[in-house]
Formats: sequence, structure tokens, C-alpha cells
Amino acid sequence: MRRFSLSLLLVVALGGCGDDDGVAPGVDAGGPGVDSGVPGVDSGVPGVDSGVPGVDSGVPGVDSGVPGVDSGTPGEDAGTPPVEGDPSAAGPFSVTTTDGSVSRASRTTPVVAHVPTGDGTFPLIVLVPGFQLESTNYLPLAERLASHGFVVVRADPDQGGLLGGTNHVEMRDDLIAVIDWATTSGPVAGSVDATQIGVTGHSLGGKLSTMVAAADSRVGAVFGIDPVDGGGGPLGGDPAATPDIVPSQSNGITAAVGFIGETTNGSGGFMPCAPMDQNFQQFYEGTTMASWAAEWDVLGADHMDFVYDTTGCGFACSACPNGSVEASAVQAITSTIGVAFFRRHLAGETAMEQWLTGGSVPGGVDVRSR
Repeated sequence: MRRFSLSLLLVVALGGCGDDDGVAPGVDAGGPGVDSGVPGVDSGVPGVDSGVPGVDSGVPGVDSGVPGVDSGTPGEDAGTPPVEGDPSAAGPFSVTTTDGSVSRASRTTPVVAHVPTGDGTFPLIVLVPGFQLESTNYLPLAERLASHGFVVVRADPDQGGLLGGTNHVEMRDDLIAVIDWATTSGPVAGSVDATQIGVTGHSLGGKLSTMVAAADSRVGAVFGIDPVDGGGGPLGGDPAATPDIVPSQSNGITAAVGFIGETTNGSGGFMPCAPMDQNFQQFYEGTTMASWAAEWDVLGADHMDFVYDTTGCGFACSACPNGSVEASAVQAITSTIGVAFFRRHLAGETAMEQWLTGGSVPGGVDVRSR
């Protein structure tokens, strides 16, 4: 029964999107003509509110946009608005996009690469969507990561049908082929540093990212976004094609790992969307050989809050009970921690540690690390 979880719930209906706290790209920052690039979070421009209640920058009329960050100066908060190096703000790079596809055996994976403009090469991040979702639902995250100097390839491997045909092993191999394409044969290969590779994904995408890291030693960093083990569609599927991977596969990973998630949808209801015995906490505990590991519990979040754009995603975006915080706040936290994680573990910026496990971790987040 473990691998029924969210996928079994999805068979109930295929109606329109009903997640009333989802956020689509292009949401304004809260001030006239100023957009932050992160749904619901402002840019740090004077006079523009951060969208995070109770957080002040220490500069009159300017909110920091960084929950829980203090400047260290008595009587003042963050002290300065976001700067280019701030992982909670958009990065300094403009970004171009390139569409393509990657073929392997009889399978084809559509891809979209977001490439920073500039000289030299950049670390690679492959982004994978959740079950019955598409990578476009996570476009703001891809754009934010790319603006900080990463080539981000959104990949949409064939998931099979809602009622069957899902094969996680084949999807894993599709994603490894995407890494090959991005680093050697694709049009973006000249922009990619093939020695610095990361993977990230939500829900099933988080599981697949972990599977890729377990199978491909080129991967140096895994950022799982509320990953769920198991799966296989409402009818269960073939255990050989949709295996549980924690801890049997995950414990072999030596890359840096980070798992962000929630516990609102860990129990209760007909079928929990992210069961406690398959959730992000299990992934953290099941990666004991990782070179670095952290877990971030976003208090009050729900499983679908991590879907940045719910446009056109149908019943998948209304299948899980809502949490107590706005999706925009969850997405801002995820973007901040995701950027900091990859800047720390792919780009080697040790200053990012404070955003991951130190005093600059966004408010409303419980952290475990080792």
C-alpha cells in the first residue's frame, strides 16, 4: 500500500486546478512597477514591502525580504536591501533559453535550457517535475537559479499514464541521458561546467533526482523538494519499475544532499499526499553516506505549495489539503534555500552556509543537518 500515496488520490477526478493559494509567474512584488522574480516577495526597492509580515530591513520604508535575518547592529534589522549575492533575491545574470529534446532508445525527453549570459562555463542543474505535472509548473524556480549563474535544464521524461505505465527506472535513465546531452552533445554544452552537476525536483521529481545521484557519480548535489518515495500510479505498478529507494539506493549517495518539505500532508484524509513513512525526512535519514546533508521543514506548508505555477495542472494541484501559510511564502523560502544550496555545493561559496543552517535561514523553517 505504500506506493499508492498521492498517485492513488489523483484517480478520483481530473477537474480544473483548485489550489487557491498557488501563485503564477509574473505576480507583482507589491509595489508599483516592481517585480521581485519570486512570487509574493518584493525586490528590496525602497518603499516596497517584502510581503513577509513583520520583517523590516532596518532601512526606513524598505523591508529586507529575508525572514528572520538580523544585521547584528543593536536596534536594527537586516541593515541593507538585498544585493547581487543575496540568495533571496534575483541574481545578476540575464538568461536566455534553448528548447530541445533528448532521445534514448525509443524514448524522447523534451528539455528547455536556461543559460546565464556571460563568459566561461557554469554549473549544471537538471530540474524534474512532480507526478502528472510539467516542468513549466516550476518555471520561476528555474529562472531564479539560472539568474545566479547556473545552466538549468528543465526535463520532462515520459511519465506514462495516470492509471499505469509509469517506470521510474526508465525515467532515471532518461535524466542521465539529459546530463549527457547538456555536458557533451547539446547546444548548451559549451556553457556547462561538466565537473559541477546538480539535480532537483519536486515530489516524484525529488525521488528521481535521488535515483540519478545514486546511479551517476557525476552528480555532486541533490536538492529534493518534498520528495515522495514509492509511486507507480493508482493501480500500483510493477515494483521493479517503481521501486522504493530509501534507504536501499539513497544510502549509497556521497554527494551533498538537501531535502525541503512539509508534514501537513503526511497523514490524514483518504490517502496522504506525502506519507510520513515516505517523505523528505525519510530521505534525509536514508542518506547517511552523503558528504553534507540538511533537512528543512517548512512549517504550515502543504505538498502543492511547492508548485510555483498551478496554471493548467488540473486536479493534481487541488488533491492535497491546504496548509496554513501562503504558497507564495513557501516558494520564496524554497527558492532562497535552493539557490543557497547550489551556490554552496556546486559553486563552492562557503558564505551560503548561513542561509542553509545558520542565522539567515528563513523564518518558519525547522532545520536538521549533519
